[in-house]
Amino acid sequence: MVKALINQFAENTYIVVEKNEALIIDPGASFEEIKEYLRTKELTLKYVLLTHGHVDHIICVNELIEEYDVDIYIHELERDFLFDPNLNLSGTMYKKIVVQRKKNVKLFKDGTVFTLGEQELKVLHVPGHTRGSSCFSYKRVVFVGDTIFTDGVGRTDLPTGSNVQLEDSINKLLNNYSDNTILNSGHGKHTTVLTQKNNTPYYHR
Repeated sequence: MVKALINQFAENTYIVVEKNEALIIDPGASFEEIKEYLRTKELTLKYVLLTHGHVDHIICVNELIEEYDVDIYIHELERDFLFDPNLNLSGTMYKKIVVQRKKNVKLFKDGTVFTLGEQELKVLHVPGHTRGSSCFSYKRVVFVGDTIFTDGVGRTDLPTGSNVQLEDSINKLLNNYSDNTILNSGHGKHTTVLTQKNNTPYYHR
């Protein structure tokens, strides 16, 4: 089961549930809302996975670490985003985000597999929006962060972004999964691989 929560930046936070276990993808939603959902459903939080390190996707990482002593997983090229407000774009906001407990930060790479209950989530590295942007495949769904949206693609004019890498990554993403695979984006509604093959100018037919 997948539960979606939306924050003030219209960012989608996803809670993936298998039996009594949960993991969170991109905790940008209200900490209290996440905490209440986990409490009422009597769920054990196993991991927090980050598609990338921008502020709207990591707002409550420190609160989650403090409350649950949970590990935060991010791509090995993206680690610095969790400790640098200029990279994660929180530097000009009211709340600069720097992860306080370094021991709770863990790294993954392309192909890493996470287990939740009897299901697996597999990492696909898709640089472009940022150097460490990654997707997580789960059943027939892929959580794609800000790599691709229903009506566009991720920005590449922010720190470590690359338009060339993004184009390559979008083709890698769309060619790696079947046409009916659902893509859950970091913002907006979900889409499918086939829809994006037909809609995005980045896809090479």
